[in-house]
Amino acid sequence: MARVETKENAWSFDQIYDEYKTPIYNYVYHLVGDREQADDLTQDTFLKAFRALPKMDANLKLSAWLYRIATNTAYDALRRRKLIAWLPWQDLDHEPADVEGADPQEIYGTTELVRAALHRMPQQYRAALLLYTQEGFSYSEIAQALDIAESGVKMYLSRARQSFREHYRALEQGGGNK
Repeated sequence: MARVETKENAWSFDQIYDEYKTPIYNYVYHLVGDREQADDLTQDTFLKAFRALPKMDANLKLSAWLYRIATNTAYDALRRRKLIAWLPWQDLDHEPADVEGADPQEIYGTTELVRAALHRMPQQYRAALLLYTQEGFSYSEIAQALDIAESGVKMYLSRARQSFREHYRALEQGGGNK
């Protein structure tokens, strides 16, 4: 088992990897929209974390730090390919709680509208919204993961919700062909 020693703490990299590989992969997948690329970027994220971990102090907020590395790694890849293809929450692929009363065509249509609305949002707001709603991050953790001031997180989330509503309504009304 690989152990990384800091001045005041010993981290087990294997434990870190086992605990965070799935959530980091899911997050990166939502950012890049491609399973193979998400797998590669997840590996890159953990490689970068493994190399940097010995330099970190014992007060490190591990989850936010890992998401920060994952966010930067995904953004770098998206910049390289000059295409931003974001996908929404994985939960949208699952059936709703009221399966018996739901019209399958209506569910599919709503899911597609949500995906399209999220795809059209500015990337920084989309990332903040995903971290808050899907990953359950606190404002402090989002600030650290996205390298913004904690006071700016509330504004990011507010603008993200507004952007989502605007795009969703436009799509719902048959407009918004961007």
